[in-house]
Amino acid sequence: MQPLIISEAAFTPFRIPFLNPFTFAGTSIKERSGFYLSLKTPDNLSVQGETAPLEGMSLETIRRTKHDLVETRSYLKDLKVPLEKDELLDMLRHDPHILNLCASVRFGVESAILTLAARSANQSLAEFLGAELKDVQTAVLLQGTHQEVMADFRKFSGQGIKVFKLKVGDRNIALDVKKVQDIRVLLEQESYLRLDGNRGWNFKEACIFAQLVGNQRIDFIEEPINDVTQLDAFYQETRMRVALDETLSVVRCGIRAPGRCTSPLAEHEGVIAYVLKPMILGLVPTLDWIEEAKLLKRKAIISSAFESPVGFKVLANLACLSGQIAGLGTERWLKGIKPIVDEQGMIKKEFLV
Repeated sequence: MQPLIISEAAFTPFRIPFLNPFTFAGTSIKERSGFYLSLKTPDNLSVQGETAPLEGMSLETIRRTKHDLVETRSYLKDLKVPLEKDELLDMLRHDPHILNLCASVRFGVESAILTLAARSANQSLAEFLGAELKDVQTAVLLQGTHQEVMADFRKFSGQGIKVFKLKVGDRNIALDVKKVQDIRVLLEQESYLRLDGNRGWNFKEACIFAQLVGNQRIDFIEEPINDVTQLDAFYQETRMRVALDETLSVVRCGIRAPGRCTSPLAEHEGVIAYVLKPMILGLVPTLDWIEEAKLLKRKAIISSAFESPVGFKVLANLACLSGQIAGLGTERWLKGIKPIVDEQGMIKKEFLV
């Protein structure tokens, strides 16, 4: 197959306000901003990719992001894009220019290029990557005061939502315990909680929380402590299963050859899931983490960093590949966005093409 040739590459800024400020890891954000990367081919195929570093979580600044976009705009002009999946992924994994981009720009560039190849083949991104295009179930994100959390929980539970992600890690441990206990009393059959500590506690604080709250109806807790070397001790002390999120942005994936994993995370007994934010990791690194999770028999959960609809649809396609209930319950925080997640927490596959 003849490769596609990119004839135009440009980027434009965007800004989307939040309905209400959102706080995590000590950072409060009031809007989502970034850039849309637009690519076109001579035969009028066109796609967009989103680049939007998340304050408090992304390693890069918006200034670094804009610098990388300026550099990559000229690089992408006249770039030849292979149409065969493995050849294209191999190019993206080894191209020195792309490897040197910051993670959010990698996500925008990689998602745009892969989507371009998928559209050329009349496929969704999920199908191009080898997954079945299907409806995607997502968890609902709960964050805020006790009153706000309980009101949201009752609302979404009444709509049939089964999986909830609750932000914990507060300095008031007793309040976080109360939130969990009050939700657990009301959980329907087959419903459960995912917790996210965002590295808010030290080892002692995390153990106190886990021992007070117990493990019933809890799938896992993300990043419960601020020191990854103490994860095994935390699990041995509490038997609360752990998921990794922020850790993945500073540790290299252990995939070095097909079917072989050399990850430094492989030996953590209590780790059962990787929570993957492609905007923080890059898209192709996310694919590698999905492969590592498969080899280690862990869950790979695609999670949002408050993307706009452009990036959000890419994440939903990746969730088809990971096969787990996704963490894409962030749309409702963005003002003026027509959501694609329905009242039951489902993203219908027709929205993913």
